[in-house]
Amino acid sequence: MEEVRAAGFGQVITNAYLLWKRFGREAAEKGVHGILGFQGVVMTDSGAYQILEYGGVELSQEEAIEYQKRLGSDIAVILDIPTGDVGRREAEESVRETIRRAVEARGMIEGDERIWVYPVQGGRYFDLVEESARVGSRLGYYRMYGIGSPTVFLERYMYHVVVEAVYRAKKHLPWGRPVHLFGAGHPLVLPYAVALGVDTFDSASYILYAREGRYITEHGVYRIEDLDYLPCSCPVCSRYTPQELREMDRGERTRLLALHNLYVIAASLRRVKQAIREGRLWELLEETSRKHPSTARVMARMGRYVDMLERGSARGRGVVRGVRAYGVESLSNPRLRRFYGDAARLVEAVAERWGGGRAVLKPLDPKPEPGECESMVGGEEWILFYQPFLGVIPVEACGAYPSLQMDYPQEGLPEEVIEDLASKIVSTVSTLRARGFQVRLEYCGRVEWQARTV
Repeated sequence: MEEVRAAGFGQVITNAYLLWKRFGREAAEKGVHGILGFQGVVMTDSGAYQILEYGGVELSQEEAIEYQKRLGSDIAVILDIPTGDVGRREAEESVRETIRRAVEARGMIEGDERIWVYPVQGGRYFDLVEESARVGSRLGYYRMYGIGSPTVFLERYMYHVVVEAVYRAKKHLPWGRPVHLFGAGHPLVLPYAVALGVDTFDSASYILYAREGRYITEHGVYRIEDLDYLPCSCPVCSRYTPQELREMDRGERTRLLALHNLYVIAASLRRVKQAIREGRLWELLEETSRKHPSTARVMARMGRYVDMLERGSARGRGVVRGVRAYGVESLSNPRLRRFYGDAARLVEAVAERWGGGRAVLKPLDPKPEPGECESMVGGEEWILFYQPFLGVIPVEACGAYPSLQMDYPQEGLPEEVIEDLASKIVSTVSTLRARGFQVRLEYCGRVEWQARTV
C-alpha cells in the first residue's frame, strides 16, 4: 500500500465480498483501513463484479450493506446487478433489478455517515442507461453515482461505447453529485471520461496486465517481450531494461510492471488535471485522439456532446493559456464555440447601435498590439476581424480571450475549417447588409488561409 500511495494514489477501492469470503469477521473487527494498512479514502464494491463474472454471490443485499458498514468504508456501493455485454432482455432485467434494489436499500443506508453509490446500468443499450440515470437522480439519498459495466468494452478498445454511456447518464444525473466510472483505468480513455464529467475511476488493469507481462503506455499496451526500450522514466523504467525484466522471477516482474502501470495511470491523471487548470482539456483530447484508432473514433463523436461540454466548462478559472487549434475537431472546442456565440451576439447588438454605415472585415493577421484595438473603435468605418476557428470578431471584442491568445496552422488547414470560416463571414455580411451597412472584405492573397477563405 505504501508503494500505491507513493505512485500518487490517495484513494483505493477494494471488494467487500472478497473480504467477507477471505477474512470474514476479522476484516469487520479490524476495519477495512486496518486490514489494508491504508489510511486514505477507501471505497468498497459490494461484489457486483463477481455477479458479472460468476453469476452470483453468497450474500444478500442487506448482508452486503451491513458488512460494508462494519468495515468502515468511506464510500460504499449497494449490491447491484451489472449489465455487461448481454442481449436486450438481460440488460432490461439488470436495470430493473438494480433500480429495485436501490429503492429497497433506502431504509438500510439513509442517514448513514458514509457515501453510498447508486450504480447506473444499461451497458450498450443507451436508452436503458438514460432510464437508469433518470430514476437514480430522483433517489435523493444517494450522494454519489457510478456508471457500471464498461470493463468488457474497455478490454476491446470500444471506448466509444463507454463515453456514449457516460454522456447519456450525465444528461440526467445531478451536476452537483460526483460520478464514478467503474473499471476504467487506461490512460487513453481517462481524458474523455473526465471531459464528460466523471470524477473518480477504479481499475485493476495495472495488476491484471502485469500478470500477463503487459506494459501500459499513454498510447497503448505492449508485451514486455516485444520491447527493446522502455519509453518511460518512472522509478521502475529508470532502473531496469526490458531484458532484465524478462529474466526476472515472475513474481518480481509482475510487481515491478504493476508499479510501472500505476505510475503511468497517475501521470495521465495529472496531465488531465493540469489541462483543466490551463483551460486546455479539449486540446488534450485532440492530442490523445492521435495516439490510437480507438481514441480517434471517440474524438469523432465528441462534437455531438459539445453543448453539454460547453455548459460544464468554467469561464476564466485557473491559469489561462492560449488556445491551440489543430484541425476539424478544434471547431468543436467549447471555448471557441462559446467565444463565437458571444461575438455573434455582440455583432448584432453593435450593428443595431450603429444603425447602418460602412463596415470593413479584416483578417486578424497580423494580430494587433495590446491597446491597438481600442484606438480603432469609433471611427468612420466599423471594423470587424475574421480568423479561422473563431469566425468574425467585432473590434469591440478584439483582445477578449481567446481572440489574441490562439495558435493555429497558417498553412494546410482542412477544407472544413476554411468552409466554416467562409460560412461565418457570409452570415455576418448578410446580417450587416440587412442593417443597412456597406461591407468591404479585405484579405491578403499571399496568405493561404485568407486566399482560400475568400
